[in-house]
Order: sequence, then structure tokens, then C-alpha cells
Amino acid sequence: MESLAQVYTPLIVWTGLGLLSQRWLPDLFPRLLGRALYWVGVPVQIFALVRHTDFNGLVWVVPLLTLAVLGVNLGLSWGGLRWWPQKLSLPEQGSVVLAATLVNTGFVGLGIVPGLVDPQAWGWVVSYSLTNNLLGTYGIGVLVAGYFGAQQTPSGYDWKKIFLVPTLWAFALSYGCRSLAFPLWLEHALDQAVTVVISAAFVLTGWRLYQLGGRREGWRLAALPTLVRILVMPLLVGVGLTLLGVQGGQRLALVLMAGMPTAMATLILAEEHQLNRDIMAATIALSTLGILLLIPLWLWCFA
Repeated sequence: MESLAQVYTPLIVWTGLGLLSQRWLPDLFPRLLGRALYWVGVPVQIFALVRHTDFNGLVWVVPLLTLAVLGVNLGLSWGGLRWWPQKLSLPEQGSVVLAATLVNTGFVGLGIVPGLVDPQAWGWVVSYSLTNNLLGTYGIGVLVAGYFGAQQTPSGYDWKKIFLVPTLWAFALSYGCRSLAFPLWLEHALDQAVTVVISAAFVLTGWRLYQLGGRREGWRLAALPTLVRILVMPLLVGVGLTLLGVQGGQRLALVLMAGMPTAMATLILAEEHQLNRDIMAATIALSTLGILLLIPLWLWCFA
């Protein structure tokens, strides 16, 4: 319960600030904030996280499992669009797929899950989060967002852009200089920067939730990605790991991480690639509230 309070207190405070401050800020603000998080904020967060993580014994197992989960997520959401009762625009399709696939393992997952599993499984939690952020959010996520965004232009998608993703470069740089001793003030600044990035992402979410307002379209289209994100995927992961012989804290850690809410980064990608922001915001809100009801179920089933 303490871990939940530590996560949801800043979420409520900063999202509320975004909701309240929208009337005094220019309309250009969410666009600028989203780009700042994409190019500067999130790379700094990844740099700080990689620097303090021990990857021994987790190099192959957890990343492969994480990629498998991302692949199933992507397939379920993309396939589900084929049976949707109405035709969706390309930005709407891309938003549904991203909202169902990308998981908030950094902001919410690392705040909740370590307090619910044995310390021996903490390495699995961190490794899952890093793999999801690097290869999922800013790997698969960038490709999918770029694909649906570029379909709106005759030139198509420049696939070379994947090599320019700032988060991937931040990971490589941080991993390469892990043995270097940084001054204490710099280490402290990196830790503080992570807090700032999380707060800014919540403010951006509050802004988008306000813009969603009373429109029902975003909430209705959020039903599919929300169900895939917080109900279907953790259940499949739990059953699959049980069949593979994975038990105990490791299984519970991966189930919980797979069932975290839709990533705040979907809003950043929506800003960058002109996708439907209302669907992203609605799915983040629904999935964030939904995990509070479902976490006790996963603890009962897989602990």
C-alpha cells in the first residue's frame, strides 16, 4: 500500500496541475513539452537508470520474454482492429495499437512492483523495464508510430529514423561509461532529473485529459487497448510462464510488469507523429485506474 501511495500521489498532484493550468498556458505548450520529453527528458532518465542497474545473469532471459510479450501485445491490438465495428482513421488505428502495446514500466512499474515481489526478483523488474523502454517504447513504438504517421504523407516512412532515436543513444552512452566515476553533484542532478521527467509527463497527461473533455469518442475507442493492456496480457503472461515452469517471485514480477497501465510515452509519440491524442489520454486514465482493481487478482493467482 505504501508503494501505491508513493506512485499515485505525484500522479494525482502533477496531473491535476496539468488539468488546472491549461487555461493559463498557450496551446503550443503540450507540443513543446512533448518534444522536450522525447529529445531530452526521457534520454536523461534512461541514462540515469542504466548507470545504476546490474545486468548480470539477466542479459538474455528477461529481454527475450519482454520482446515476446510486446510481440503478442502488438498482434492482439492490431488484429483486434480488423473486427472493430466501424472504420477508423490511420491516426486512430495507430493510437489504439500503441496504447495497447506500450507499458508504463518506468514511471509506474518501477514504483509499484518492487514492493510486491521478493528482492531476488528485483533484477527481473529492472531488466524488463529497461528492455520495454528501449526496444518497446522507443524501438517498436517509434516504428509503429512512424508507420501510421507516415501513411498520411506520400513520401512514406524513413526507416533510417530508428537509428536517430535519442533514447537508444542515451542507453549506449550510459552503458559505455558505467565504470567512470561521476562527481557527486552530477549523480545527484541525474537523480533529480528523473523526478522532473516523471512530473512533466504527468503534467502533459493532465493537459490532454482536459482537452479530451466530454467527448465520448476517445473513451469509447480506449476500451480495446485498455482490456488488452491490463487484463488480457498479464493473464496470458502468467499462464505462459506457468507452462514454461517459471514460478515464484520471477513469475509474479513479470505478470505485474506486463499488466502495468499504458505508457505516458504514448502521448510523447503522439505529439511527435501526429496521432490521435484523445485515445492515448483516455487509455492512460482507464488503465491506470484499472490496475488498482486488478493487482490484487494477480497477487492471488500468481504469488
